[in-house]
Amino acid sequence: MNGMPKYLNRILALVVVIVFYFCGVFEVFSGWGMSKPVQVSFVILLIGATLWITEAIPLFVTSLLILFLGKTWLLGVLREGGVKISETVFLGPFFSNIILLFLGGFVISSALHRYKIDEDLARRIITKTGNSIPMMIAGIMGITAFLSMWLSNTATAAMMLALCIPIINSLPADDRYRKAILLSIPFSANIGGMGTPIGTPPNAIAIQYMQKAGIAPSFLKWMILGVPSVIGMLVIMWFVIMFFFRGTSKGIVQEFKPLKTVYSRRAKLVIAISLVTVALWITEPIHKLSSGTVALIPVLLFFGVGFLKINDLRALSWDVLLIMGGGLCLGEIISAGGLSNWLVARLPVDQGSFFMLAVVLGVVSCFMSTLMSNTATANLIMPIVMGMGLSQVSPVLVGVAFSCSLAMSLPISTPPNALAFSTGEISVKDMLRPGLIGTIIGIVLTFTAGWWWWKIIGLY
Repeated sequence: MNGMPKYLNRILALVVVIVFYFCGVFEVFSGWGMSKPVQVSFVILLIGATLWITEAIPLFVTSLLILFLGKTWLLGVLREGGVKISETVFLGPFFSNIILLFLGGFVISSALHRYKIDEDLARRIITKTGNSIPMMIAGIMGITAFLSMWLSNTATAAMMLALCIPIINSLPADDRYRKAILLSIPFSANIGGMGTPIGTPPNAIAIQYMQKAGIAPSFLKWMILGVPSVIGMLVIMWFVIMFFFRGTSKGIVQEFKPLKTVYSRRAKLVIAISLVTVALWITEPIHKLSSGTVALIPVLLFFGVGFLKINDLRALSWDVLLIMGGGLCLGEIISAGGLSNWLVARLPVDQGSFFMLAVVLGVVSCFMSTLMSNTATANLIMPIVMGMGLSQVSPVLVGVAFSCSLAMSLPISTPPNALAFSTGEISVKDMLRPGLIGTIIGIVLTFTAGWWWWKIIGLY
């Protein structure tokens, strides 16, 4: 779809959506053993998938369309059939604990960025790596991944690229280290997102579905299962990047210096509040406050005492929250409409094929995320996983979430990739070779060593 003119893409998507809609209205799928509510939920799934894949309209508009169809179409069909259901069932996902958790993460990210704490931290760590370029790249990858665990991957990549461009420009034009530095940033930003529930939306979507099933890991437990994967993948990607892009320069000319005006009284309070929030997330099993409730603390304090202004609130990534809400709403539609039960009754799912099913879903998720938004992919795949009625759904959901983050072989795969590509220093081929190798290795490790590790720590 990316090579197709945008207007033609929109027209085709609109035609397909209209066809699907009338298929639901005239109950075309009744021959498949679907009741009317099941057909409506199936059609809403098809419409959402079409619009999320083609991106004919903004992704968050698709999420709102799913909510609209759920409230105006499925809700009426269910009530006509005598089902007692409240419309809050479909509204709730847009203000759930997971949405609050991400809102808190966005607010902390905004505060750290406003007071330049994230930039200062990055500078301080990179200065510790010395004059060796390979070591400096390792340092860049480490700090980028660490920041991506807590901040937006895109914002982290943008900041790190801005920091590193002067270094890149100080190297000879034909030195391959220029490409190595550039590629290290988006790859480590993508990988770092796997480390925490707030690292990337697919993680949060997986946790939301596990919470609904009463089997969600705590914030700390997610880190225990995710951080080893982050460290392992960072080491692998460092070797992959060094293999393809080892340069000739012996050292760097550009020198990093920590910012001198960062730690004002307000900046110190921002750091303290952020650390307390993270500590409360990690100790959730002790104090019993949900991660979403804890996430309200930085929101209340930063805006309440004026550390952040109304313009900072307007600048938050509300579209991401709406996209996540739409995916969770789609899950409610699939469940309430009976599509999940219909799938369970027909899919050949048994314990013998459980692992292979997880691998297939992981590969499919990775392939889709390579070509489209990883949040939209998670929104599409995870409700279907939940509808399969698996006895061990947690590792499958985590596998899908990780697979979405590991899709990083093309400039269109993730926003950090696109940012690095937009510098004009690297070609698609430069990104494809290490990115594809990293993706394949990551998928293999996820469903071998990762699968084993998740069982050791009691995920399933």
